[in-house]
This record gives sequence, structure tokens and C-alpha cells, in this order.
Amino acid sequence: MSLFSCDEDYDPFEVLVIGNGPNALSLSFILSGNVPYYIPHQHPNTILDQKLCEHRGKSLLDCDLEYLSEGLEGRSFNPVALLFDQLLRPNADLGKDQGSCLKWYHNGSRAVKHLVLGSGSPGGCWHNMEGSQLTLSLNNWLELPGCNFQDWLRAHRSSTVRKPCNLVTNGVKSDGYNYDRATTSHIAQYYKDFVANTNIASNFWNDTKVLSVKRLLSEDCMGCHCQDADAHRDGCWEVKGVRTYAGIQDMFVVHAYNVVLATGNRVPETLGIAGEKLPFVYHKMDAIARYLNELPDPPLSVDPCLVVGAGLSAADCVLAARNKGLPVIHAIRRQATDSKIIYNQLPGVVYPEYYKVGQMMKGEATTAYGRDVMYTPFTKTTLVEIRQDKECVLKKADGTLFKQKVSSVFVLIGAKPDLSFLSGVKRLGVHSLKPVDSKDNPIDINPFTYESVNEPGLFAIGPLIGDNFVRFGIGGALGIANNLMKENE
Repeated sequence: MSLFSCDEDYDPFEVLVIGNGPNALSLSFILSGNVPYYIPHQHPNTILDQKLCEHRGKSLLDCDLEYLSEGLEGRSFNPVALLFDQLLRPNADLGKDQGSCLKWYHNGSRAVKHLVLGSGSPGGCWHNMEGSQLTLSLNNWLELPGCNFQDWLRAHRSSTVRKPCNLVTNGVKSDGYNYDRATTSHIAQYYKDFVANTNIASNFWNDTKVLSVKRLLSEDCMGCHCQDADAHRDGCWEVKGVRTYAGIQDMFVVHAYNVVLATGNRVPETLGIAGEKLPFVYHKMDAIARYLNELPDPPLSVDPCLVVGAGLSAADCVLAARNKGLPVIHAIRRQATDSKIIYNQLPGVVYPEYYKVGQMMKGEATTAYGRDVMYTPFTKTTLVEIRQDKECVLKKADGTLFKQKVSSVFVLIGAKPDLSFLSGVKRLGVHSLKPVDSKDNPIDINPFTYESVNEPGLFAIGPLIGDNFVRFGIGGALGIANNLMKENE
């Protein structure tokens, strides 16, 4: 049974969003008719304030974003992301929490017919993380427009049993209420509740797998009203997939004039070496968390686990294994002091646990979580083979090979997007002949509309265009909405 079919007579969606993470949630919030206005003289940047006041009484959806974002600098390469972040969190990089410069008003006449397809609950991959770990970003950096996170957190905690967790906040021990960095489980629940709290749930199809997305010309699109659309529209996008609802799986086919890719990075990167598919080798933190939770305390095995990688997930894995009492061997391709390693970029006062991993990697610390468990860093070292008898072969920078017996292997070297559902859509990346990669080859977009340079009507936000942090990813919502919802002068 199909929920929608090509031979049915219906209007296409104006926008179809693939992915239901925080970037997609923000876009749906705006497309549902929630319109942002600047509060005059609220922003400390006098030049930006002057520009915005030139458009007094005009919503951001109707402003020239290229003009407003000119000259802004920050941690994103996308100018609209910097603009939206500045308006939501002025001077956030200076450690200030000055409150948003925007007021939101609901205008139903400006709502756009749209649909959001996600493989799980709203919040995307946040629901797949180890729930007790702290977020890298500060709480207000993870907040979405229209729903204050601190208000949500207070309401959430007042409705649950108080369980102090003895976290450290800015170097000072707290009573368990960390208002600077939340746990990932809190953020996941906040995103899930966001959909209900902002009344946008009707736009979401959760537990949905997209199988194919392809462009149809008007003459090839039977029964769809895109044939009756304005002359500037030449056909639409056909999206096929499977939706699980009330325990029943249904195939569906829907059409949309515009498609937004908001899938993020979901497929773990692999080393591509022999033995990487053996059952004691793991690539995902949720699977690692389950494995560690099932181990006895203390673990029976005397062989260490091997952690490969020098990112945040690898650090979380090192700490989790040591907290469990499991000896750790840590293989890192770079020198321990390399400035590109993220542990060397984070202040220890705000990120004590990641700073601790950096210290251990340099041999400057021996304990974590108060436990003195064996930790051996192998810097400038790569894993080249994993054998069935749990013996690993590693290679040093000078080419020397050595063997190490292990109990398990945790390969945490990043993730990549899965865009295999795009049928006939090619040349999306900045390097058009190479696969899309958030680090080295993001999707090539117009920086102010977020529309693909090579595929009109196809948009991308978040990690797919290099914005890996929520605070910048949601800027795509403003860029896309401004492009699609701007009223004629």
C-alpha cells in the first residue's frame, strides 16, 4: 500500500527535507510560519545593528542576507550561518550569554507546505549517542529557535527524579545540574520535545527510510499538479521510501518542488584493512557503550582494548573504557602535540575530560575518573591489520611493524554521509568528481540560499556543507527560508 502514489492527483510539497536532526527541525519551525524580526539596537556590533535597523519592521525572511552578513567572521565558512548565530547568540565566542536579538511571530499565511523525513525520532543522530556523555558544545549553542533550552531543562528536571551526577562545571564541582554542558540524552530529549512544543509535529514522518530521490520533468510526471505550476517550474522531485507507522511498513512516493538534504554524517569511516569486519571490532559509540556495559566490573580479560582515532568519540571511548577498568592502547596518526588534534584546542577549564585525554596522550597524566588504569598511547602509529586471534599489527612512522594482543578494537575515525538514494544526481561536491565529504569535499552551494550550484531545487545544510556544529548548521534554515519565502518587493 502506498501513502502517496505518482498516479494520485495531488499537489507536490513545496519543500521536502531528508533528515530530522536539529538543522531540519529549525527549518521546519520557520517553514511552519514562524517569522524572525530583529529587535532594534539589541546587537552589540554597531555596524550590524545599523544594517538591520535600515530594515526596521522587515522580517529576516525578506532582508538581503548577503548585505547583512558581509564582514562577519567566526568559526563557520558560511556567512548566513555566522549571521544567524550572531543574532541568536551575540558574542558567544567571547563567553557571553547576552540573549537573542530576535523576536519570533507566527504568521500562518507565510507557512510553506513541507514534509520532514527522518530515520528515527526527531533529533537525528543525537538519539544514537551514549546518553551520559557531556556535549562538546555549551547548552545555549545547541538551542533551537523558538524553544529556550534552559527553560526546557528546568521543566524536564522538575518532572523527573533528581539524580546528582557530580559533574564538573568550569572547574567547580556542581550538585549534578550542569547548566553549561548537558548530557547528550538531555539534548536528544530536548530535540524530540521541540517538535511537540512548537506545534510542528504534523510535518514529520519519523521512522522513515528514503530509497530514491530523482528529478522528473513535467512531461514525465503523471497525475502530479507540477504540470499546472508556474512556468519557472519544470517538473519536480520524486521521493520514494518506506515508512514504519504503528508497527506497519508502507511504501510511499511523494513529490516536491524542492528537496533539502539534512542527513548529516551517518556512516562510520573505516580503515579498509584486513580483519576490520571481525566481530570484536566496533565503529559506533552506541555499540561500544553496549559492549562495555555488558562487561563485568572489573573486566575478566587482561588484554587491553585498542582505540584508533584522535577525535571526540575516540576520547569518549578512552574515558569510558578506563572508567570500566579496561586497559587501553590508543593509536593516533599524529604527534601528541599536533595543534590539529582537538584535545589540544579545548580549554581544560571548560572541557576537563577531553583535556585529560590530551594530557594522558602526552604522558602528562596517568589517571582518569580517579582510576589508575593502564593507558598506553602510540602516537604517529597506524593500525594495518587485525587478525582473528585478536592480534593487531601496527606500524610506526618509520615503517617499523609491531604486534599487540587485544580484547577488542574500537575504530573511531569519523563518519561520512550516505547519499546513495540520489538517483542520477552527480557532481554535488566542490570537487565535482569526488564523493561528498564534510571535511574535504562538502556539497557546493550558493552561500546565501544553500541551493546546490549544479542541481537547482536541491539544497543542503549541516555537515554536508561543512557546518558540523548545531549552532552554525541551523543557519541553513534561515538561508533556505529566505530564498523560498521572501515576499516580493
